[in-house]
Amino acid sequence: DARAQVLVALLRHALRNDRIEPLEAEGLVLTLVSRSLGPRTSRTPGATRARQRLVDRAKLLLAGNPGRRWTLAGIAAEVGGSPVYLTQAFRQVEGMPLYRYQLQLRLARALDLLEGDGDLSTLAQDLGFSSHSHFAAAFRQAYGRSPSAFREATR
Repeated sequence: DARAQVLVALLRHALRNDRIEPLEAEGLVLTLVSRSLGPRTSRTPGATRARQRLVDRAKLLLAGNPGRRWTLAGIAAEVGGSPVYLTQAFRQVEGMPLYRYQLQLRLARALDLLEGDGDLSTLAQDLGFSSHSHFAAAFRQAYGRSPSAFREATR
């Protein structure tokens, strides 16, 4: 979720810059680990193992290149399913549409890359956003602040 992504990014930045006490860092890490190891996000208990495997393949494919502009047909062809079936399976297993999951991946990657001094428009393009304004709006909606404000907060 967006809150966990922000915590990971802030923790990483604080550790790199030696701005966090060890006890605080350990507590945050344990909180994040327990969230990560929690129950699977499946919304429907009836999700079959085949659907879960299909969704896991799609998630790996998207994670391998979050900036690529995929089509539903392209993803389905890569993971071995039909676009309609993949859409239904993904929503059942993950509880969200495929495009929303990809957006979360891109935004999580942005959190990692914001520490640098690179141009935000270039970062937006590299992550697959259509424009800087699209990136900034999605980032603000997910994390409650603009990418530039987040960058400043981590310094």
